[in-house]
Amino acid sequence: MFEAKDSGFVLDRSVPIATASRRRWVIVASLFLFMAINFADKAVLGLVALPLMRDMQLTHAQFGIVGSAFFLLFALSGIGLGLVADRLNVKWLMAGLALVWAVAQLPLAWPTSFAVLLACRILLGAGEGPASPLALHVVYTWFEDHERSLPTTIVQQGATTGIILAGPVLTFIAQRWYWHAAFLSLGVVGVMWTILWLGVGKSGDAHRHRPLGNALRADWAPVRSNVRYRRLLTDRTVIGVLLQGLVGYSVIAIGVTWVPSYFRVALGFSATEAGWLFALQVAAQIPIGLALAMLSHRMLARGVSSRLARGALVSSACVVSGIAYCMLYVEAPPFAKVALMALASALALQAFTFGPLLVAEVTPDARRAAMLAITNSIATLAGLIAPAAMGKVLGVVANNRGYELGFIATGVLLIVVGAAGFLLLDPQRSHKRLEQSSQG
Repeated sequence: MFEAKDSGFVLDRSVPIATASRRRWVIVASLFLFMAINFADKAVLGLVALPLMRDMQLTHAQFGIVGSAFFLLFALSGIGLGLVADRLNVKWLMAGLALVWAVAQLPLAWPTSFAVLLACRILLGAGEGPASPLALHVVYTWFEDHERSLPTTIVQQGATTGIILAGPVLTFIAQRWYWHAAFLSLGVVGVMWTILWLGVGKSGDAHRHRPLGNALRADWAPVRSNVRYRRLLTDRTVIGVLLQGLVGYSVIAIGVTWVPSYFRVALGFSATEAGWLFALQVAAQIPIGLALAMLSHRMLARGVSSRLARGALVSSACVVSGIAYCMLYVEAPPFAKVALMALASALALQAFTFGPLLVAEVTPDARRAAMLAITNSIATLAGLIAPAAMGKVLGVVANNRGYELGFIATGVLLIVVGAAGFLLLDPQRSHKRLEQSSQG
């Protein structure tokens, strides 16, 4: 066994490097699928919105409440499990979450009541609240900070892929076997992923061992783990991440609840066309996300500070996204508006790639799982408001202008939080202050 010891950190080389490297990419692939299922579960409601509303005789306001109900326990469960994630076996924890998703979908496979629909969406939200931060926490146990951009992007693109596949596949299933079959399909897929994860799932050791490369750097020192959560949550970088995450999650919540209906009702596309266009506009997140992740990685490799390589980059994405959303109010052909939405949503959702990287950069390893869960859960509070607010707007302005007024409001908020990010996102400064605080 080869060991490199320094200041209490140990690098254990008893496991072959090649084997460990292959294993961690298997974990990344599994978590990619995990996030794909997670977001397909979210998207199904919007994809079957019109037949569901017709069969259950729901108004726009009632459907908006169903969309928001998903987030009722989302944040609480995310924070609760995040606080204890480091003390639990993550393999069984994530398997349990996936089973909850499956259980929440199955009652909707048959005709049901409004109360059961609400209860199932609330249960699904409770099960999915911890999903993204826990998935990233597992990734970060296998990769050091300078390696995390690519695996983070891959796992986050699982969410994009889930929505891309959900669009045409669940629309086809709903039209071929009625909308109840879409929920049944997702329940079965959730069970299948659980079986896969029980076979391959495992947490890594990057959070417990100081890597040899860092051991040779005289300037490397982790923030100590005795920093209080209150101090972390009031840090300028964390505040900037939270602001951008709140508005970014409004984009997600409105997108999975109302965008397919916008394509059909306001832009005049058929159900099949709307499903494919929804998938294609979400697919734009993949090349844009990968391009920005690679740009950020190259900037960091050239010695550019992460304030610019991560903070300024994601803030610029928010501002451009906001401008694109505001342009939806301008008269334009339907396909041009779909393209604008694709650009706007792809850029807005970069907050969920760069935000966790920034939080992990300034947070002690012993606090990382909890902080990722807390910041993600706070951001998802926007989901309680955004779908219901859009439903209220559509109750007053029930045409394409109603949808677009909601998109403009989101765009203005994106511009504001993007501008704030240029001032707030400074991980090096935050790290230094948190280290000083832990020594005080």
